[in-house]
Formats: sequence, structure tokens, C-alpha cells
Amino acid sequence: MPSPLFSTYRSGENRVTSSTIAVFERIDLALVQELLENASGIGEELRAVTFENQVFNDDSVPDARISARFTWWFETKTTRGGYAAEGHGRDQVRNHSKQLIGDPDARLFVLTPDPAQPTWFDVLDGVDASVRDRIVWLSFLSLAEAVRALLADTARLIGEQTRFLLTELVALYEADGLLTSDDTVVVAARAAWGEYLEYAAYVCQPNRSFREGLTHFGFYYKGQIQAIVPKIIEWVPKVVFTKDITARYAADGKEALATVIRRMLADGVRAESAPHGVVLLTPPDHHDTVRLGAPIVNNTKTETGKAWAWTLGQRYTSLDRLAGAAHTSEL
Repeated sequence: MPSPLFSTYRSGENRVTSSTIAVFERIDLALVQELLENASGIGEELRAVTFENQVFNDDSVPDARISARFTWWFETKTTRGGYAAEGHGRDQVRNHSKQLIGDPDARLFVLTPDPAQPTWFDVLDGVDASVRDRIVWLSFLSLAEAVRALLADTARLIGEQTRFLLTELVALYEADGLLTSDDTVVVAARAAWGEYLEYAAYVCQPNRSFREGLTHFGFYYKGQIQAIVPKIIEWVPKVVFTKDITARYAADGKEALATVIRRMLADGVRAESAPHGVVLLTPPDHHDTVRLGAPIVNNTKTETGKAWAWTLGQRYTSLDRLAGAAHTSEL
């Protein structure tokens, strides 16, 4: 039975991997082989299914042979820098690599959102020397670009179902922030900007969805992205604002979170017993808070020339782009 196309996994890594395999399962194996070759740049043809005529053996010459002999293993990370330091990620690759020993047609594909190959893959210490060249790193971006190149080739006859599945797979990667180096979320901040200046926190509905790998937080207020971009200290998806909970957090060493809740309740900014999500941020004068040269002015317009809000909820960008922009059209 084919894998479910829409994964039921909640974990980001399992969900993305399951969805990728489900799409690969439903398209031509030759296309999967081509995409992996192009995305990884391994410079050789992956062995999969072979079709041969007039196969010469010692005692006979059958007219044809169709054979299949390959194993492709996949290890997926959905956060950047998963192999930057010694730990679980490296141990996983080391353990998975044992499956390649004695199987010359096996490959281990390591799929990550890192913009460049992690330096550890140049060494692969702790991995049997006989299989190191069959551990292949590729990025979600390179895989997405291979898909886009395939679909853009007018000389290729790609079926509508295959085209739809591959397009949706790239859209999943995009929605999960796996194709960019975005490290900053910018939220619409009618009230949130003033609250940040007062409490060094962003408070929103519980369990709000943010991409993984974010380091900084920006505020879009009164038609411009504010010049103060604090660093994210901690994201607490859900907490019920009560006086009792502040004492508990303080006792657990989470004084910053306890202080935000305590002050907001005392100031009447939030109601007792209401659930919220809380992003703890560095204060405006903190050394880890980034200060842009000036606010970034929104110049987004509709086709008729009417001004349009740059974001009504949240959008993602990077500190590098923010630092070099004067207008939102440059982001």
C-alpha cells in the first residue's frame, strides 16, 4: 500500500521525510534518480533499474535482462546546523552508515536546509572508510532547484500528476522555511511594538506557528519595519497567565518569563487565566539587539497603485537583507 501523500506525522523531520518519500513513490523512478543525481551533484549515475539486450553469460546469451539492485537510505534534518557540533545528528549518520558496508549499490542521502555542505561531511570521522564516498549530502534548496529545472524544461513530457506532486512538494519545503536562509520573523505590530518596548517580549495566541531556525524578531508598525530588531531568547508556545504560574516559573529559574507575566497582569495588559504564547526578546538597549540605520519604509503597492501592508500577520526575511534595505521592496 502506498504511503499516505499527506503525512500524519507531527514532527517536522518525520513529516517532511514522509511527504518526500510519498511523492517519490508516486512518480517515475527514473525521475527520482535524475533529481537525486542533479541535486547532489555526485557526478555519477545512480544504479537503479537496468534494461539490457543480448546479455552475455558464460554458457548462454539471453535476449534481454531487467534487473534492480540498489538501496537508498535517507536521513533528514529540518534545522540548520544539525551537524555543526558533536552530538545526536552525527551519531545518526555514523549509525546509518553501517547499512552501507558490504553493499556497493547503497547510498545514504543526508538532506538538510543548510545553505552549504556542513564541514563535518568533509571528514566523516567515525564512519567506515569504505563507505564515506557513498554518504551524499544535499540541501532542500538544491533538490527544489532540480525539481524546478525539470518542470521548466519544455522538451520534457511530464505528466500532470507528476507535475502537481513535485510542485506541491516544493511548496511544502517553502512553507516550512527549508529553502531560504531566513533568520528573522517580522510581525504586524499594532499593539505588539509598544508591548515589546515595555516588556521585552512578544505575546500572541497560544501555539502560534513559527519557522524553526529563527534568531531575531522584527516589528512592522505604522507602515515601516522598525529599526530595532531584538534577538530571540526563548519561545514558549503556550502558558496560562496566572499569579500562581509566575511563582512556579520563578522557582524553576525562569525569572524573565515570570516577570513578563507578572507585570502584564499587574498592568492589566492581559487577563488572568488566559492562555498565550510568549517570545522572550532582548531589550532595545541590549548588546544582542540589532539596530538598523533607519526604519524600513513600506512601498508595496497594488497593481492600481494603492498602498498595501507589507504584512498583516508575519513574514520572514534575514538580518542581511534588513541591514541593506531602505524600502520593503528590497527585501
